[in-house]
Amino acid sequence: MNILHISDIHFRKKYEQSNDGYKGMLLEMSNPLTLLEKCLQEVMDKTPIDLMIISGDLTEDGTVEDYRFLKNYIKSLVGNIKIIVTLGNHDIKENFRVGWLNEVPSNMSYNVIEEFDDFYVLSFDNSVHKNHKGHVSESQFAWLESAFERIGDKPILFVTHHHLLNNQNTIPCLPESDKLLQLLRKQHIICIMTGHTHHQYTGKVAGTRYNTVAGMSFCGEDEGNGIVRFEESYGYNLYRMDGGKIKRKTSEVFFPEKLLKVVNMAKADY
Repeated sequence: MNILHISDIHFRKKYEQSNDGYKGMLLEMSNPLTLLEKCLQEVMDKTPIDLMIISGDLTEDGTVEDYRFLKNYIKSLVGNIKIIVTLGNHDIKENFRVGWLNEVPSNMSYNVIEEFDDFYVLSFDNSVHKNHKGHVSESQFAWLESAFERIGDKPILFVTHHHLLNNQNTIPCLPESDKLLQLLRKQHIICIMTGHTHHQYTGKVAGTRYNTVAGMSFCGEDEGNGIVRFEESYGYNLYRMDGGKIKRKTSEVFFPEKLLKVVNMAKADY
């Protein structure tokens, strides 16, 4: 099975008009759907895709119609390939549930367990809209422990939005990372897959693979004192699964050398 992992599309059909700050930076981006199509075309020209995972920030504070349009657009590119998503801090749960899932609006956490022949994918929601650090409540931890009991010893790909390691980026990691990692160490996790930082990262946690995928829109370079230089970038991770094990991982990151904007994020409304 070939699994494509992407993240942080930050799509809007129409971004908020602004000349300044983070919102002004978004207006300088290429359409992230153009970047997404380039990535998908490159991957699918080389190998068939059996599963797509998107680890959050599907939209930039998107409307119901933004989620509906994005899902239909992706489906037009990949056909009937299964798509599993988690949500990020720029996702609005109520709008996602209506536009993407065709459900009634709800701000309940969105968790998914999908069983495949020799492994599970567990997509775990640690997002809070407009909270860039994320948060895992006690009720979410209780749900996760119950989910692990149901899964048992079968291998798990664990997907969540916010990164879990302090040393991987200057952006703060999930505040409950230590508690979450302690829980994950007790399970048969074959890979932890995250997004949020927009920077590709590969490492290990207690012997478990840990991968953060590049964003599908932009990346920020910390220049100190709250100043961030935003550039256009996009990328993906591609996994080959066989027998409940990852047999191969390919990472690609593309930098079009397009400076978007330098922003004082200490003052930014994002």
